Parts: sequence; C-alpha cells; structure tokens
Amino acid sequence: MAPKALNKSIIAFLKENHFLTHAEISKKLKKDKSLVSGYLQAMADYGYISAKKAGNSKTYFLKKIEK
Repeated sequence: MAPKALNKSIIAFLKENHFLTHAEISKKLKKDKSLVSGYLQAMADYGYISAKKAGNSKTYFLKKIEK
C-alpha cells in the first residue's frame, strides 16, 4: 500500500469511528502495528490528526477543522 493510500485509509477509519488506537487501526488495515504506529505519529506531528494518552496507549482522532 502506498503511503498516500495508507494515510487516506487511516483518515477514513477515523472519520467513521472517531477514536481509535494504533492496534485497532492496524487490525482494520491488516498491517503491522509498528508500521501503522509510525504513520500515526508522523500524521500527528504534521497536524493531520491528534492523539490523546489513554492508559498505556494513545487514542487517535481527527483534529477539529475551524470554519
């Protein structure tokens, strides 16, 4: 899967489910957890998504878009 396709898939899952962990996203994508975790961290660093600490893991969600 190309990087852009993976990013789009992650964003699509977050639009549908609002809050997901990297494990949940990797299971839905059928990809390695460490690969997905790296993409999620990069997407959070660039400001495409946000992350919040939830216990031992992070929960990822789409950022609010100001109108």
